[in-house]
Amino acid sequence: MKKIITLILLSQFALMFAQKPAKIYLEQKKDTVGYYVDNTEIYPISISFPQQPEVENMRIPEPFKLIQVIPAKSIKYRITYFVVNDKTKGWKIKKMPNYYTMIGDATVKTYDSNYQYALPFQKGKSFNVYQGYNGTFSHQNENSLDFVMPEGTEITAAREGKVIDAVQTNNKGCPTISCANLANYISILHSDGTIAQYYHLKQNGVKVKIGDTVQKGNPIGISGNTGWTNGPHLHFVCYLPDFTSPKQQKSIKTLFKTGDGSKSEYLTEKKTYAKEYQD
Repeated sequence: MKKIITLILLSQFALMFAQKPAKIYLEQKKDTVGYYVDNTEIYPISISFPQQPEVENMRIPEPFKLIQVIPAKSIKYRITYFVVNDKTKGWKIKKMPNYYTMIGDATVKTYDSNYQYALPFQKGKSFNVYQGYNGTFSHQNENSLDFVMPEGTEITAAREGKVIDAVQTNNKGCPTISCANLANYISILHSDGTIAQYYHLKQNGVKVKIGDTVQKGNPIGISGNTGWTNGPHLHFVCYLPDFTSPKQQKSIKTLFKTGDGSKSEYLTEKKTYAKEYQD
């Protein structure tokens, strides 16, 4: 008779946006023990193990990968299994390492660096980039952009993708890091594995639902002043998941179409950009 033992190991850390920890469990059948994971989310989840498992009188038929990607909506995805060498002797799994999880595919190293993003607001508007890449207020070692804009400004998708997370219940903002977890935001997963986030939205200012597919230029939210902020603005960042980074993400520079849309450029701090094109 098949014997099933279930273990739930909690994630050691969380990203800035909500995430359910992956559920890892083992299943033993005769002389074989398999470890599996369920990912019920609509996005892939990456799992990182700091070291190899330790076993006694067992072998690992397949190389154990320290970073593994669990596809979206996958049940009983096998991450490893062990087989007893000598059935006449005792055997055991001496140590199955703890693990870390993050949203997205952490094995992606290349992305579409030539993609031309649309400015994240409506045609006919123009806004100043108050803080640019590696800004001194809150963008140290981060490729993020802060567009100064009045509360209530309509935010549009800079690129097509799937909405994987959104928060809109917060109503507080302040200029210190103590408010960092109080920002309303939207996270959108792109086809090349990058993830864009739109921060500091107004309370109840999210116009999309988790699971929605949005097109470039679609209205997605309303700007606000929630979270770690010293004034109303939109914080935009695009990143790849990265276990080696202190923030668990590698933020990237993105090309934006500006003016009439005939050229694209990297946006710079203290410069105002107008959008005179329709997405």
